[in-house]
Amino acid sequence: MTPLIWPLLICVIGALAAGAYGWPALNRRVSTTSAGWLLALFPLGALVVLVWLTGQLNGAPLTASVPWLPTLGLSVSLYFDSFSALFALLVAGIGMLVIVYGGYYLKGDPHAWRFQLYMLLFMTAMLGVVMAGDVISLFVFWELTSVTSFLIIAHKTRDEAARRGAFRALFITGGGGIAMLAGLLFMSTVSGSTQFMTILNSGAVLTHYQFYPVILILIAFGAFTKSAQFPAHIWLPGAMSAPTPASAYLHSATMVNAGIYLMARLHPALGGTEWWFWLLGVFGLLTMLVGAYVGVKQNDLKALLAYSTIAQLGVLMLLIAQDLPEAFKAMVIGVLAHTLYKSALFMVAGIVDHETGTRDLRRLGGLRQAMPAVFVVAALAGLSMAGLPPMLGFLAKETLLGAAVLPTASSVFDLILTVSAVAAGSFLLLQAGIFVIDTFLGKPRDPSVHAHKPPTGMWLAPALPAVLSLLIGFAPEPEALEAFLSSAASAAYGGKVKVSLDLFHGFNLPLALGLVAIGLGITLVVFRARVRARLTQRHDFSFNTVYDITLRGLDRAGYFVTRLQGGHLRHYLAIMLIGVGLLIAVFGALPGGAVIDWTLRGGGVLAVLRVFALLLVLGSSAVTIVLRRDFWAILAMSASGLSVAILMALEPAPDVALVQIVVDILATVILVLVLTRMPREQRKRAVVYTYRQSRPQLVRDVLIAIGAAVVVGLIVLTSLTTRPHASSVTPYYEQSAKPLTDAADIVGAIVVDFRGFDTLIEITVFAMAGIGVYLLLRFASRTAGDKEPIEPRDQRRWGYHTRGIVDPRTSPFIHLAVYLVFPLALVLAAVQILFGASQPGDGFTAGVIVSLAVALLYIVFGYEETKRRLPWLRPMLLLESGILLVIANGVLAALITGSFLAPVDFGELLHLPLPSGVHLSTATFFEVGICLAVLGSAALIIDTLGRPKDADQESTEELHAIEVLEQQGVVTSDEAGPGDLEAAHS
Repeated sequence: MTPLIWPLLICVIGALAAGAYGWPALNRRVSTTSAGWLLALFPLGALVVLVWLTGQLNGAPLTASVPWLPTLGLSVSLYFDSFSALFALLVAGIGMLVIVYGGYYLKGDPHAWRFQLYMLLFMTAMLGVVMAGDVISLFVFWELTSVTSFLIIAHKTRDEAARRGAFRALFITGGGGIAMLAGLLFMSTVSGSTQFMTILNSGAVLTHYQFYPVILILIAFGAFTKSAQFPAHIWLPGAMSAPTPASAYLHSATMVNAGIYLMARLHPALGGTEWWFWLLGVFGLLTMLVGAYVGVKQNDLKALLAYSTIAQLGVLMLLIAQDLPEAFKAMVIGVLAHTLYKSALFMVAGIVDHETGTRDLRRLGGLRQAMPAVFVVAALAGLSMAGLPPMLGFLAKETLLGAAVLPTASSVFDLILTVSAVAAGSFLLLQAGIFVIDTFLGKPRDPSVHAHKPPTGMWLAPALPAVLSLLIGFAPEPEALEAFLSSAASAAYGGKVKVSLDLFHGFNLPLALGLVAIGLGITLVVFRARVRARLTQRHDFSFNTVYDITLRGLDRAGYFVTRLQGGHLRHYLAIMLIGVGLLIAVFGALPGGAVIDWTLRGGGVLAVLRVFALLLVLGSSAVTIVLRRDFWAILAMSASGLSVAILMALEPAPDVALVQIVVDILATVILVLVLTRMPREQRKRAVVYTYRQSRPQLVRDVLIAIGAAVVVGLIVLTSLTTRPHASSVTPYYEQSAKPLTDAADIVGAIVVDFRGFDTLIEITVFAMAGIGVYLLLRFASRTAGDKEPIEPRDQRRWGYHTRGIVDPRTSPFIHLAVYLVFPLALVLAAVQILFGASQPGDGFTAGVIVSLAVALLYIVFGYEETKRRLPWLRPMLLLESGILLVIANGVLAALITGSFLAPVDFGELLHLPLPSGVHLSTATFFEVGICLAVLGSAALIIDTLGRPKDADQESTEELHAIEVLEQQGVVTSDEAGPGDLEAAHS
């Protein structure tokens, strides 16, 4: 396993540990603070590995690749150079501090484990973005940052502002991600590869391509939305509803930096053109000015910092636009400085809010007395944000001004750029002064605000980055850091860049401009009250209005589109059938074929059976139309399915026929049980609606049905008569099944060996279907108050008295049949699994067979007696055990062979004396897992439909938990969530 994957794996393991902390037994024994320190060990471990990997670079990037779709040349890759290392180290380092800080900030929150889980997943996603080696991996991790940030921002699920802010962030960044994917795929097609190693060396090809502007705009759109560039910046202030630890992480080291990283990463491939300069330069300049201006007007500490982040992101994008070494030098220093001071300031804002109960500047003041240590941290970080010496922020501002005065375009734009950089620097100094002075100095503005001294560990987290901002300029040997930053800037620029961390380079134009910005900033700080009052009086246009108009427009469009969706399934079916017919008519008729030749091929008895089966399918399907009794219609449909199984057996396809038979019978049982849940009056109304229509309506339905039958018949006929008889896949399976998997049954080898991952997904979907039935018909209906009185046991139609004695009306012969059938079903299922490698049959068929036997027990003995006779029949446990067994089996195979779900014959490895035809292999355990998952899901459906009026243990416990919450006045039943249920249980 490549060491490049270790940081990602460590963070994933940390997320699992955070999830385990949600277990009530552990949650009660370990405090939130202690859990924060323990969970911080995982990002610390990732940080150590990243430092080690950085030391292994030696001027060349580290890469790793795993084939994904080799025939298409696609691989999942990792790419790690100095530029990746810069962002990855910041992600892991600040993440470690934020996890510790979060343990203090969320003290007493029963959902703290969930927040830490999302944070560690967020950290994993961001590490994946900066370490991705191909565009597919980049996009997957890119979207994962959007999803996890949505979960983090919406942590307070009952806060409408949190939900609204989370949706806005997901809507904007997700839309940008889709555009970015199109651009990345377009770029990969032109360069001939999805790998960054190739793309970064294809600059000449890409920039001279005729659709280069389209590629650049699509990718830049995704980066702009992610990094809050104007006008997509509106999502970032709305994300302030997230807990402060998330804000500190999101604004300093993670998601907002993703767009900056992407555009800097692609500079060697797409940069150095007029399109690049003007697109990134104009939007970066506008973003810088908007963030600096609007931030001064804010009264909320976090909102003020949010707009300062927007301004700084605009600065970074503006630097990337310039094809100059000095600009990329300023960019890497700016990223480092911004990460350090912004993470510290956000955590300070969180401490103020946590210890005073407010972040409103109009109520704060004089906090230096109550929290002197926090004041020192805020002062250091504020000085760096203001760009004052001797902080690292001063060096970042000087390098920015140094890049701004270099000629890049027209003299007018150069002048605008220089003036804007000075103005932005003065406004950022004003924002820093407002934050520090109006919060910690002066007198308290609201006597009702009482500050408390924060725990030591809480203010130590922001102290570390604040102190680093001071110490970097005074480091005795900064050569190592300078070399690292030089390498990072060079990797992004595509050429040599020299970075110096000396604070003073002599008196020059950038220093003079810096002094002007400092002077203007200090003046604004002195007169900040008047400046803020004057700016606050102005009602500026906000792009939030554009966002709201867009959403209203989408809702309006959705209203018109959904006019066709009136809730009548027959209308939906008619539209779909007519649509398919029109598509076939527009794009050309299907060619016909000799159906008689296909039907009569083989001659003799096979031809007679094939004709008989076709007639049976046709007749039973037609009967379902005219039968008005639902039960008889279900039986006719079942006969149609069994007739199809006969056709499959005659092909011959015994495996498929066997699955068709058992699934058809199970579907029949489920449909019959569904009838017991549907009110008789509703079924009568459906019959009336179907058969008592007007003559035009009946003619319409008949024509649609006949047209659909003709279309489907043509499709089937064409597939039978025009498909190629010489297959390129079949010979491979025939030749490879036995040597590679030691399986004589080719279908079984395909299901569990060649396409095992598909089978894993399929049984997961099957399991989700069972859970969906349970949630809809059991828990959801009961929590909504849909309760029916339970009849006395001795009056139930299942024939049992209170003591469980069998009613005389139940025939002993039926009991005898059950006693014979159920053990026989278990034996048959075992045979299906053990001999599945050499004979038709598999775990799916085995699971359905046992499920049918269980259904027979339900019918004969009833719900309670079946539960008493089969104490092991716990559907959810069986379902979970089956899927976990399949996954564990695949992981074990990966440890042995290096490939997930690869075939391993344990009987041969261990020299076990097994009967002929029996194999103890990964395929066997796979089949067992499939059987358990299918049995669990089917039993859950039968259980739910068979006894809908009875209470089951899970839903009873959940209802009791909700009743406890209602009695305590915490929540009403219609808004209780899983977290509330956990709290009630504990």
